[in-house]
Amino acid sequence: MRKIYFTLAAIVATLSSIGQQVHRCGSHIVNDAAIQQHPELRIAQEELESFTQNYVPDESERSAVKIIPIVFHIIHNYGPENISREQVEDAVRIINEDFQLLNTDQDEVIPAFQSIIGNAEVEFRLARKDPNGNCTDGITRTVSPLTYNGNDNVKDIISWPRNRYLNVWIVDDVILESGDRVGGYAYRPGNAPAAIYDGIIVTHTQLGSTGTSNTGNFARRTLSHEIGHWFNLNHTWGPSNNPGLATNCNQDDSVSDTPNTIGVADQSCNLAQVTCGSLDNVQNIMDYANCSIMFSVGQCTRMNAALNATAGQRNNLWTSANLTLTGVSGSLPVCAPVADFTSSTNTVCTNTNITFNDESYNAEVDPSWTWTWTFPGANPETSTAQNPVVQYVQPGIYPVTLTVANSSGNNSRTKNSFITVRPINPSIASPFVESFENAAFPNIDSDPFNNWSVIGASNAFERSTIASVTGAASLRYNNNAIATGSRTELVSPIIDMSGTSSPASITFKLAYARKSTGTNDRMEIYVSNNCGRTWTLRYAKTGVALSTLPTGQIISGTFIPTAEQWRTETVSVTTLAGQDNGMVKFVVSDSAGNSIFLEDINILNQPVGIEDITLDDFLTQVYPNPGTGDATINVGLLRQGNVNISITDLSGKLIGSTRKENLGAGDYSFNLAEITGRNLSAGAYLIRIDSGNYSKTRKWICN
Repeated sequence: MRKIYFTLAAIVATLSSIGQQVHRCGSHIVNDAAIQQHPELRIAQEELESFTQNYVPDESERSAVKIIPIVFHIIHNYGPENISREQVEDAVRIINEDFQLLNTDQDEVIPAFQSIIGNAEVEFRLARKDPNGNCTDGITRTVSPLTYNGNDNVKDIISWPRNRYLNVWIVDDVILESGDRVGGYAYRPGNAPAAIYDGIIVTHTQLGSTGTSNTGNFARRTLSHEIGHWFNLNHTWGPSNNPGLATNCNQDDSVSDTPNTIGVADQSCNLAQVTCGSLDNVQNIMDYANCSIMFSVGQCTRMNAALNATAGQRNNLWTSANLTLTGVSGSLPVCAPVADFTSSTNTVCTNTNITFNDESYNAEVDPSWTWTWTFPGANPETSTAQNPVVQYVQPGIYPVTLTVANSSGNNSRTKNSFITVRPINPSIASPFVESFENAAFPNIDSDPFNNWSVIGASNAFERSTIASVTGAASLRYNNNAIATGSRTELVSPIIDMSGTSSPASITFKLAYARKSTGTNDRMEIYVSNNCGRTWTLRYAKTGVALSTLPTGQIISGTFIPTAEQWRTETVSVTTLAGQDNGMVKFVVSDSAGNSIFLEDINILNQPVGIEDITLDDFLTQVYPNPGTGDATINVGLLRQGNVNISITDLSGKLIGSTRKENLGAGDYSFNLAEITGRNLSAGAYLIRIDSGNYSKTRKWICN
């Protein structure tokens, strides 16, 4: 695929200057929901508030730093959310500066609030012993697709005792049960529905100031903000998630030295903002401004009250006995590593390089580390490099083993059936039609390399006879068998497409209905012309766009499509035409919706006449949709021509436009942020693509 976009340096520079899209806090949403579901929690909150209002710190406590053991649970699926140790340590550095008044930007607080800058006198230290007394570096790593839809569900996987550790869960995306997408949330002391849920969850893009973080002030202080809630602080405008409302002047954050405010709704930074009759403390970490710097004296007193109260067992965390139990006091041990690894690809053709990447954790890499790899069937079959490169010369399915060691011990991990090596001369040729009439699907051939494969949940895709268009069967993605947030791939065998000329396409029949208005199931189609070494996205639809029912129609029960509820989809795949090692994969990201049905997949059929092909069918795509600030616009040209793209808001105001002339037939990608010169704010936009006699306008939603 040809791609037209700025250099990486230019993109980074642009985003740095305008700030990246970040998401607000969801703490008050989940805390209010917890009280509604468990009314007894309201009594505990009232008792905590009474204790807090009467709390007076003694003199010794004013100067004593309270140490709190902290553990980061990284829930990942081997994507960017599997953040580095360095990013975690950077996040710990920032919260320690914020809660001990060590942040170097405190002198930027405007004079009106210099006198009330507070010091919470709290230090956070990564745990060095786990609940069983084993050596840890304070970071756990757990593989789960729930990272894409993180909330209390990931805490069911791993949670350490709240009376000994502050639990922080890191995920790819935080989506509440209400459907709200947020940057993070925390439970107030004693307000978690169960002890295992107590702690903080944040997205990796709003953690620290390095690595995958969005790096802006709002993003790097998200954890400080959520810890504030965990310490029983409200937002500066009061106990809600709705800043910017005039009625917020009628509520309070229960802290006497923070002035009443309606709050900052757009992450701006107006230091002269007056909303409730007095100057607003917009630089407060518990507001939503993009220049948060400080806590107030009153807020720090309130936080220390929470550390002395029994609610949520915060009062046990900083005791000397617990500091010894969690290993954060005294000499810090060097832990033995835990082996883990990834590879540049899991499926290749013979004689193709694969890079293996060491992902071992639980200890910092030092000169004592050693790596021992075993690659049956590869060349070489063993390696002592940290990140070796090997080739497989014979088709087959192979295991990989890594043993890591340092001065404190060693650990091994074997991943069976980890690498699939396919022959370079496929026996299947296009056009290739899969109608799912073979009862043995996905094992449609005695040759294992001619079969389809499922990556992820093995029971996600199933041949079904409950609905079909032609014949007796279809393929069903069974949502009832899959955990919400799962991502599952259905991968075709290698197909010889050398006999197909451009233009070419994939067609298939689709049936899907949303289960609720919050359902955002997503299906993507990728193609590869090099045996699966690299993949190109060619189709992406989510929620309403994916649904084959009239817009807005919901089926809350079991969805079994009728004849009129199927739709034929056509995907332009000119990059596969003429290739001898092509592959296609369907990817479904589960969002607790209905089942998805597929029928009559026709790979690389010659499309109908040029004049019968419309942009609405397959030549334009905007994804992800909905998105967050930026998106990719795909345009497929059947012949040489010009492309005009314009973006407007719903009032018709032009946001940005671009024109590319004399482009050859093929596929092109454009970045929305490059056309507009910035990441767009939340709202709805119209993207119009014109090429020759074709014109298509697509609506794009920015969250």
